[in-house]
Amino acid sequence: MAFKMTTKKTTPKGVSLSGNPKLDPILRTALIQNRKKFLQFLNQRVGNKELGEDILQQFCMRALCKGGDLKKPESVVAWLYRVLNSTLTDFYRSEAKRRQREAEYARAQPDHIQEFDVNPKTVCMCFYELIPTLKGEYSEILQRIDLNGETHALVATDLGITLNLVRVRLHRARQAMKQALLMSCCKSCHEAGFMDCECTHRGKEHCP
Repeated sequence: MAFKMTTKKTTPKGVSLSGNPKLDPILRTALIQNRKKFLQFLNQRVGNKELGEDILQQFCMRALCKGGDLKKPESVVAWLYRVLNSTLTDFYRSEAKRRQREAEYARAQPDHIQEFDVNPKTVCMCFYELIPTLKGEYSEILQRIDLNGETHALVATDLGITLNLVRVRLHRARQAMKQALLMSCCKSCHEAGFMDCECTHRGKEHCP
């Protein structure tokens, strides 16, 4: 997910993102020349290459848009690192808020599975086919808790993690499964909440 230093498709001709046309070439050149260092800086702190690329994209756009704040072009790299740190700080704050919301949601969930009056023959079978496509820890927790009926406490003990982490992981796994189902299943399945399946994917066939 490399950032391309061009505004031909996104910015009208003659328009400067920074508000100072003379600074734009300086900023782009510095961003291109130091891209690997910026990405390495991010990867060392977030520990995830894809996430590092996403933050780098945000950083580059912010740097170009805030370029008018650059007072000394000769110190552009030092200025860019300040913008990079600011972008990373904002990311951490956003992540902290997201995790707090997830934790609050997870704490509100019951430890036992709620029983539903459904016909297992009509429940969308995409669920079972999509489980192996999810992240390993997500597929495992869905299999154990949602399919096998194991309690949160038992899974937490077996995995050596806290009960709260089990709840957060289960919440994330269910969200990932929801997105996978929305992308995979028929419209009729969506409307029925995946409880009255009309998909024709039994076996190797899939509905359009």
